[in-house]
Amino acid sequence: MYADDFRKKMKALGNTTYDRNMKRKAREFELWFANTLDRSQCLIDGKETTAVFQDHSQSNNKDLSDDKYLIVPNDVEVGVGSYVSWDASQWGHSEWLVFTEEHKTIPTHQQLKIKEVNKRLKWIVDYDGHKVCNNGEGWGAYVQNQTLYTLGVSFAGKYSSLINAKMMLYLQDNEETRKLKLGSRLFIGNNVYRIEFADNISRVGLINFLLDEDTLNEEYDNVELGIANYWHQDNPKSTDTDSETKDDSSNQDDTKQDKPTKVEWKIEGSTVGKLGRTYTYTPVEVKEDGTTVPTTVDEWVLADIEDLPVYIQDRSSELLNIKVKDDRRYVGQLLNIMAKKNGEVKNVAVHIANKF
Repeated sequence: MYADDFRKKMKALGNTTYDRNMKRKAREFELWFANTLDRSQCLIDGKETTAVFQDHSQSNNKDLSDDKYLIVPNDVEVGVGSYVSWDASQWGHSEWLVFTEEHKTIPTHQQLKIKEVNKRLKWIVDYDGHKVCNNGEGWGAYVQNQTLYTLGVSFAGKYSSLINAKMMLYLQDNEETRKLKLGSRLFIGNNVYRIEFADNISRVGLINFLLDEDTLNEEYDNVELGIANYWHQDNPKSTDTDSETKDDSSNQDDTKQDKPTKVEWKIEGSTVGKLGRTYTYTPVEVKEDGTTVPTTVDEWVLADIEDLPVYIQDRSSELLNIKVKDDRRYVGQLLNIMAKKNGEVKNVAVHIANKF
């Protein structure tokens, strides 16, 4: 009888040493979570919940964003790409976007890294009624000027280069944002940018877009609402170009014949960058039989939401040579190396890893 009671008591604590230690750790987290000062009410993807918001070191991103850690129990539904609305009294209502999810070695809770939404973007999703995305509210985005971090140049001729402002934009990966196509135009501040590249694979849950600065066209762009191509699809203010197009149909046929054949190409190079090591990335043309030959590109772009984990040692239209910084703080970071050729952008996602 006594032995049976003892076994029941031990099973309540856990059948094995691991189970007992795990339950003890879970209780410690629950006690800490219930009493910590940085616990706050919030909305995660529209659902009310309670979470802990912790400050994040600014050393990795040169104080360009006020990142936070989001800590929640395991039963809270949250992941990369989730929107977090936090009503902090000292700042007022603010919206944040989840960027990374930490895989805990002791899974007593969830810990994620969030960045504050710094731009709300709007575009037309239905031209019949001029319906704006997300029921007119637009989508919160994290936008960063890539010219600060990357080469920020495009090649003109063999030796000269031109300044070429770029933005990197991160949005939640959902049905509406996935429909944004290459060439789509968006307002960022008072300027208009055109989407050159979209990637929803490197950081699952988010789509990151590379944008190139474009010219504001008041014939199509609604400056007051901040919506580019507002009249472009169904009701342009000017129809002069349409009549010219009809008159020049023969010229269009000639232009089609002059278009060059599309060339398949890619970037060759390592997808893992170890601390302190040097890597070279080269563009190659892919033949029909699968063989490759060297080619050239018009532009290189290195994209990262934090401080670049590499030094640029050499770059030209034929290659890009980088050296990974020997700093353990960059381990786990994701670097996106992109190249542009004839208006088409290709990329290689590089995961920063330890030396050995």
